[in-house]
Amino acid sequence: MHPVITHGSCDGIYDFPAIFHLRHHFAVLFSCSDMQIDMAYSKPSQRQTAEAQLKHLPRLILALAVAALLSAALYLQDSPVHAASYTMTNSAIPVLESQGRDIQVIDGDTIMISGQVVDIAGMDAPELGQQCLHNGSFWDCGMSSAMQLRKYFAMAPFTVHCWAGDQDRSGKAGDFPIVECGIGERDVAAAMITDGEALPIAGYSHRYDRLSADADNAAIGIHGGDMIDPEQWRMGNRLDGEAGRCLYKATGTGRYISTLDPRFANTTTKDSIKICSDEEARDKKLVYLAPAP
Repeated sequence: MHPVITHGSCDGIYDFPAIFHLRHHFAVLFSCSDMQIDMAYSKPSQRQTAEAQLKHLPRLILALAVAALLSAALYLQDSPVHAASYTMTNSAIPVLESQGRDIQVIDGDTIMISGQVVDIAGMDAPELGQQCLHNGSFWDCGMSSAMQLRKYFAMAPFTVHCWAGDQDRSGKAGDFPIVECGIGERDVAAAMITDGEALPIAGYSHRYDRLSADADNAAIGIHGGDMIDPEQWRMGNRLDGEAGRCLYKATGTGRYISTLDPRFANTTTKDSIKICSDEEARDKKLVYLAPAP
């Protein structure tokens, strides 16, 4: 924008080149009657700009406050799991602990530790007898998940610690105990999800969700083929052609046992109850076979 020059009847010589050298956003107004030069901004003055910014300041503060509240709500909803960092940030006392070799794996997300059967919080692994489809062939993804979990514990270089999980976000019916387990600073559920051996429980941990998305993008483990969601599988849904084996049996004394249990082969039963998952056994009011004293 060029300077606007208004000149009346007056004498004198003005240095127009010097005036035109002014920045393009000035308008130069000459009042020759009193020989005064008044320069004004063609755009709002710095004072006007500052006043306008001050007017918007309450809105900015409100927007920042809302963002802070949303962040706080997100943190409360997704507070770090106890197993995420045992040595650095976790001050809660573990409710269960054991050497990894002494932990009995029942299926891909259920274990017996210190004589108590618990679910590992935040994840849902394929059921023990569940199959997945990969490149046109079925494979025992449920057994694979359970064996991977067993390997984690068997090779644990540190004591396994487990803390009470968040029952409200567990996605599990009833009051069956759930725990967050760690091996040193390694979060067991996070490791299973990262390795594509389990799915995250919706709403339990946004970190678990991100790890699962990464595994899915890389087609790792169960993400590399077709699989019925474990929850749907427990409801009786199967892939076309899937065998869908039931790998638990009742002992006839109100108890049941998993095929991964070393005692399974020597356990005889007259009960013909068909049990396809650990959850199904609980629904039937069965209790897992207690370890020998």
